[in-house]
Amino acid sequence: MFNLHFTLDTLINKQKGNTMSKQISKDNREYWQNKLENKFREKRQTIESLHQAEINEQTQKNFPVFKKRLGLEKDIANFLKVEKDFNDYSKNYAKRLEEKREMVKKHFSKIRDKLKSWSETRTIWNDYDIPKYDYESKLYDLSDRVENFLKDTCKEETRQAFYKSKKGQEIQKLYDLEEKAKDLLHSDMIGTEILKQISLIAKQTQISMTIPSETIKALPNG
Repeated sequence: MFNLHFTLDTLINKQKGNTMSKQISKDNREYWQNKLENKFREKRQTIESLHQAEINEQTQKNFPVFKKRLGLEKDIANFLKVEKDFNDYSKNYAKRLEEKREMVKKHFSKIRDKLKSWSETRTIWNDYDIPKYDYESKLYDLSDRVENFLKDTCKEETRQAFYKSKKGQEIQKLYDLEEKAKDLLHSDMIGTEILKQISLIAKQTQISMTIPSETIKALPNG
């Protein structure tokens, strides 16, 4: 295995004279496309892991304001009272169980309706399920489920906002360069020139790319 930059220079020098018509075959294109995807994925994951602690910390700071902006604080406070009242009553008295169940449903429906309304304008929420009311439950944990839902959606909005910021542009640059490298693999350029350009892209991203020497020697005609 060789460093991509040195290997490509050797390949280009050897093929200047009588190999300029050689193209990368379909199998080689697939090999390099898979390798590019893996290398760029690893690089993005490394960068994202460095930012994760900051995103988590910022999510905690954003969460109180996030809930307040949604206008749910009063509704959640009211709901906590009836949920607690229902759970306590369910453990000891069956007589008024259905009455209190209806109160839980009434208050929870207000929260769910607001969340559904907000979800129409927050497409990020489409990947998260808004908690549903289960009429047959003996004890409710809806407050915990709503809280977890809000934490998840708040974190996702915080994460996406972060990667739109200046700090997050590094990830977008990697996506752009990966796309550029993949486009080269499907171009009509000479095979050696393609690998040379991919080498330059690898330099920009500080990604280490290597290829087997036997692959270089056996570049097939396109």
